[in-house]
Amino acid sequence: MRALALLLLLATAACGRLPMPFERTPEGGAPADLTRSPLARLVVPPSTSLGLTENSARRFAVLLAEALQEREVPATAAAIARPRYRLLASAEASAGVVRLTYTLVDAEGGVLGATGGPRPLPATSWAGGEEGVLRQAAAEAAGAVADLLARVDASRRVAGQSPGEARAPTLRFSGVRGAPGDGNVSLARAIQTALAREGVVVQESAQAEFDLEGRVFVIDLPQRQQRVEIIWTVTRADGTEIGTVSQLNQVPLGTLDGLWADVAVVVADQAAGGVAEVIRRARAGG
Repeated sequence: MRALALLLLLATAACGRLPMPFERTPEGGAPADLTRSPLARLVVPPSTSLGLTENSARRFAVLLAEALQEREVPATAAAIARPRYRLLASAEASAGVVRLTYTLVDAEGGVLGATGGPRPLPATSWAGGEEGVLRQAAAEAAGAVADLLARVDASRRVAGQSPGEARAPTLRFSGVRGAPGDGNVSLARAIQTALAREGVVVQESAQAEFDLEGRVFVIDLPQRQQRVEIIWTVTRADGTEIGTVSQLNQVPLGTLDGLWADVAVVVADQAAGGVAEVIRRARAGG
């Protein structure tokens, strides 16, 4: 999948359009930062507290990191000095089954939260390092860990705000329309994860403070090119538009007709920052 080079423009009702620096390179290619996966924020080290052999523990760390990546969590099993977070896994065996616990810690080793397996696993198959069981455990844990990380990110962001901003903003998300391929689904999933990391609480309630809608417009151009524009519109609960985040680029015809994969993650990460800024200014009366 080719990465989508982005020109991100943030607009607010009071402040006009603010350019964000994601231009093409002089040669016309995508910037290096947008042609690779986002840098890992979460490291999953092999654990000695799982009742597995060293090789199986390393394999499980890799599988868990991969399962988290599928949830748009920038995770890795590689050794990285002082990552923002580390995920420590442990196991407790009882009555023929194993129950796993995942603990999230910060760069200093402080415990930020923990979550369970969620289901017990057969002890014999687990201890034997059976590939299917390791994969099952990783896949089942990924959702719970991603939710835990989003909650921790949101609470840490709110804790760093002034007293007047301490209440996290709530937002009702109406989804994405108009994207080719699996873009509607991939972008919707990725933007909700990215917004949680920005401290924005996404909820279905009609009582949410703000609303967000994503629209994708694709126009065919000469020489087998396409113009792709993604517009995220932020409104208050009463329907008053307070700002938009627009992402625009030209790509080869059909580039986004299949799986968006890392493109959705990059788009969402950049857009979420813009949406959070629109909300911050609206709350501040700007």
